[in-house]
Amino acid sequence: MSLQRKQIIMNEIAFWKKNKLLPEHYCDFLLALYAQGENQGNELAENASKAVLAKTQKNKLLLYTIVGLLTALLLASLFVVTTAIFIPIILVAIAILSFLYIAIKLVKNKSIMAPLLFVFSALLLLGLSFKVWDVYFVDHPLLLIGLIFGNCLLWLFSGLLMKLVYFSISGILGLLLIIGYFMIN
Repeated sequence: MSLQRKQIIMNEIAFWKKNKLLPEHYCDFLLALYAQGENQGNELAENASKAVLAKTQKNKLLLYTIVGLLTALLLASLFVVTTAIFIPIILVAIAILSFLYIAIKLVKNKSIMAPLLFVFSALLLLGLSFKVWDVYFVDHPLLLIGLIFGNCLLWLFSGLLMKLVYFSISGILGLLLIIGYFMIN
C-alpha cells in the first residue's frame, strides 16, 4: 500500500476518533495497525484534526465571502437597475427574509455567521428603504427621514433585544443625527 493511501486512511481513522464515529480503542487499534507499530497514531490524529479544522475554516471563509458579495450585488442592483425596478426590490426583500431566517436558526449555535447576516439584512433593508422612497415617494423628503428614523429605531431595538452593541450604537447615532438635522433646520 502506498504511503499516500496509508496517510489518507489514517487521517480518516483519526477523524472518526475525533468525532466519536467509532469507539476510541478501535480507532487506536486501526491507527497502530496502519502505522505498523510505529508511534505515529497521536501525531496523525493531531494532523488530521488540524486538516479538518483548516478545511472547515476555509469553507466558512468562502461562505462569508459569498454572502458578502451577494449582499453587495443586491445593494448595487437596487441603484443600478433602472428598468423592471420591482425585480431588485423583490430579490432584496427575499434576501432579507432569508438572511433573517437563517440568522435566527444560527443564533442557537452561537455562530459568527448570525451577526453577519443580521448586519447584511440591516444594510439591505436600509437600501430597500432608499429605493422605495426614490421610486415611489421622491417628492416627499420628510418620508425619507421617516424611513431612516424607522431603520434607526429598528437597529436600536434589535441591538437591545439581541444584545448586539453595534446595532444599538448605530441606532442611537442615527437617531441623534436625525434629531440634530431637525435642530439645525
